[in-house]
Amino acid sequence: MDETAPKPDWLSNRAKVAGERTDDFGNEDDDEEFDADDEVWNMLTRSFRQAQTVLDENRALIEEVNRNHELKNPDSMVKNVSLMTQIHGNISKVRSIYSDLSVSFSNIVGQRRVAAVNHGNRDGDREEDEDEAENSEDDSSEHVQGKAE
Repeated sequence: MDETAPKPDWLSNRAKVAGERTDDFGNEDDDEEFDADDEVWNMLTRSFRQAQTVLDENRALIEEVNRNHELKNPDSMVKNVSLMTQIHGNISKVRSIYSDLSVSFSNIVGQRRVAAVNHGNRDGDREEDEDEAENSEDDSSEHVQGKAE
């Protein structure tokens, strides 16, 4: 399966769909965001392909179980026990793949939220520093006036 499958239009045109500006001013943060989007897309694609491969294998195993069941001979029934054990193991693999995907995706979303908050704080800190500087000047003049009285 091809790891470089084309992205759907809704993902490729994310900014247009979300109503964001599409002007490119060479912002490094945007480049990092798109690199991270590619990383997320690749992780999702890889995980879904792994799961689909296992599910396809289960489909073939189930078809074989059905054929064996129709034969109704003891050897076929014994073989079905083994096949069903294999199917059960595959279901556990798919569950594990989706569980790992969920954890990874949650971690990425959490990291993005922290990064967004930190980025917002970085911009907000400048404004807060300016406000604090103005307030400290106001406070110092009040203290000087208070002492003079």
